[in-house]
Amino acid sequence: MYSGSLNVSGGGSHLKRKKTQKARRTSRVHSDAESVAGLGPSLSVRAYARRLIYHVRRIIFGISESYDPDLDELDLQAPRYVPASLDILTKTTRFSRREIQLIYRSFKQECPTGIVTAEKFRELYSQFFPLGDASYFARQIFQLMDQDMDGSVTFEEYLVVMSMLSRGSLDEKVQWVFNLYDSNGEGQLTAEKLTDVAVSVYEMLGSYTDPPWINETTIKDHVARVFSKMDTNQDGIVTFTEFKEFCITDEGVRRNFGVFDSSL
Repeated sequence: MYSGSLNVSGGGSHLKRKKTQKARRTSRVHSDAESVAGLGPSLSVRAYARRLIYHVRRIIFGISESYDPDLDELDLQAPRYVPASLDILTKTTRFSRREIQLIYRSFKQECPTGIVTAEKFRELYSQFFPLGDASYFARQIFQLMDQDMDGSVTFEEYLVVMSMLSRGSLDEKVQWVFNLYDSNGEGQLTAEKLTDVAVSVYEMLGSYTDPPWINETTIKDHVARVFSKMDTNQDGIVTFTEFKEFCITDEGVRRNFGVFDSSL
């Protein structure tokens, strides 16, 4: 009799445990449904959104790679730019898939949102020249990278410039440097424009310059001599044709363009 009561008690406990487990499972299902609907905790919403973004990327950009784990590291409430697929980037640049992946990994470490603002670019550039002022030079380079002029540089825009500078032809590099000097996009250079860039380089390098403490008058004299060589018809304006001719025929300048060449 005593033993029977134990069996009944044990059976009741077993039934009670099964009911409790079922209730917990039902509660989890309801909780997940409420989360996706925006009524509960946001963790499931983020997981759902990550899956949604992944599938949208596959449909729009044709991405065939596996799920991007880097999405898990980001707060989806913050704006994030998603670059095009590797297949597209390998066609629009001279980099291999592996090289693009390495560059992107480094890019995201500094710019987790996938874009670079002008201020962020200046900060990053200044890290390379801590003893000088890189503001002007960084602004000029940023403007060249910002092809759509929306005030930010995407990974694609950054990659295209890096590809051209490291793997492009001499003509492409000469055009890019010309555009760097031609700050207002007039398609021609003046001595004043060259002086502005030269001064900004000295300001950026700070005490690293050789000689270290050069004055603006000396810079203008140097620019005047170089500008005179470029300006073949001596009309006070250097066209792209004149600039290109100078860069190609001057052995020292031509050799300097080789500093852009690199391999990853």
